[in-house]
Amino acid sequence: MKRKAIVLMCVVSIFCLATLAGCSTGSDGKIENASDNIKKLSEADAKTELKSYIKKINPKKATPKRDIDSGSIDNKAELPPIDKTYPLSVEGTNQLNAELFVSPEKAGSGKDGLFNELAEEFNKQNKKIDGKTVSVSIRPMASGTGLDYVESDTYTPDGYTPSNQLWGKMLESNGTGITTVADRTIGNTGGLLMKESTYNQITEKYKEVTVDSLVKSVIDDDLLLGYTNPYTSSTGLSLLTQLMYHFDSENPLSEKSVESLKAFQKDLPSTLYNTLQLREVAKNGTVDILSISYQTYINTPEFKQYKYVPLGIRQDSPMYSLNATTAEKRQVVEEFTKFIQEKSNQEKASDYGFNQLDDYEYQTNPIDGATITSIQKLWKENKNGGKPIIAVFVADVSGSMDGSPIQSLKQSLLNSSKYIGDDAFVGLVSYSSDVTIELPIERMNSKQRSYFTGAVKGLTADGGTATYDGTLVALDMVQQKLKEIPDARPIIFVLSDGETNEGYSFNKAAPIIKSLSVSVNTIGYNAQLEELKKLSTINESATINADNDDVVYQLKQLFNAEL
Repeated sequence: MKRKAIVLMCVVSIFCLATLAGCSTGSDGKIENASDNIKKLSEADAKTELKSYIKKINPKKATPKRDIDSGSIDNKAELPPIDKTYPLSVEGTNQLNAELFVSPEKAGSGKDGLFNELAEEFNKQNKKIDGKTVSVSIRPMASGTGLDYVESDTYTPDGYTPSNQLWGKMLESNGTGITTVADRTIGNTGGLLMKESTYNQITEKYKEVTVDSLVKSVIDDDLLLGYTNPYTSSTGLSLLTQLMYHFDSENPLSEKSVESLKAFQKDLPSTLYNTLQLREVAKNGTVDILSISYQTYINTPEFKQYKYVPLGIRQDSPMYSLNATTAEKRQVVEEFTKFIQEKSNQEKASDYGFNQLDDYEYQTNPIDGATITSIQKLWKENKNGGKPIIAVFVADVSGSMDGSPIQSLKQSLLNSSKYIGDDAFVGLVSYSSDVTIELPIERMNSKQRSYFTGAVKGLTADGGTATYDGTLVALDMVQQKLKEIPDARPIIFVLSDGETNEGYSFNKAAPIIKSLSVSVNTIGYNAQLEELKKLSTINESATINADNDDVVYQLKQLFNAEL
């Protein structure tokens, strides 16, 4: 058997860092993994144990009823209230204030907080335009999320500085009026971090580490690669764009390119939901290669043992002003951009890890925004490499979910189900003190979709909370369906408040879940998130806090990544 490495392509600035299941950072910067001590069974023993548990659980089987969800996809309505979900990190208060959407590697904390610090300094100077004092406000937001707000006309800032130029090109192509203030505010690159042994392995076979050598390694089964969601992640989008142009430099949307993408994706793991999920995989010791921005690499002590190779489109944080704003506010954006570009502030950026590797260039044919949007759609359709998806939703209908939580669960499931592809195989389980198979796993055609809608609408809350019983029943359903579709990729989604008080315990269920290697993503409603994080971290999956107003938006992104 060939030795496999895992390449993790990621953006450390992705917006939902805090929601990752079971991943925390200690004072030494190292990642702790709550699943380290879970006993690993053989696959045969896990299946035998699961079978005996299911016999004792004895799940009921509901009679499915068809219904219709008359709602349509509303991108604007799905976006959460911006002030609550993405609050300002710097609030300007002068007479003429311009608000900027800023990607989080520039508007976070510590070495990721450069633009926050520069904005505070800029605001103190009380510069004037036409006799009015000026200032800027900073709103940290992932590049793709910022695009969604602007593109849907939900919220229009005065300026927008994503991690790379691809997002600006997409806005231009859909008719949003933007003006490029600067192609670069601060320099950065994405790239590969790899252990010396892996670097030597690739260079020995292919002479150098390039996209071509990576593609060949993946297709030849020497290398296992995973990357983040290109609908929100700048590095995920950059990697995907570079791959599609590599497959066909003249037409990245050609049949040749699509077939190459399918071959490339065929044996890859599921797209990872966020960056800390990627780091969790790395922590488990299964990683030889990962990719992050150079700025993150240089500021992360545990990565110093890795070799770094720049790759993909540069991440130079262009600045755009929105044409919908006033001429005065566009001028404020221009003034702040000039301030960023002052020598002393560029030196500060260098101290924070930016402006390195300035001689690196990525050469490609001119890229237009419509092509980038089409590339995203092609990825969504082909990211599983032709392999079908088996997904089971596990809904908590215990008494503690009564009222707002169960209504939120049902609404978010119905809304988000619109993003499930027709070729996925989907089932539904509910649990309280008992477990009920509400809908057996079948292909998500129009008939199954109507049964799914009917089953979700019929959920009511009462009784105790046997979360692990429900999860084990879903796992058994998946195993049975895998006999029919052995090459499918299985996923479980648990929707709960996390309060388990009946049935099997975590310690009983975890070894089976771990040994059968099925991803269990969890969504918490008024939840004890630590309990749900324990479940998700077993196989390095994601946790979403549904108490937040952006649950539908987050589920949309999760389903884009997974289904």
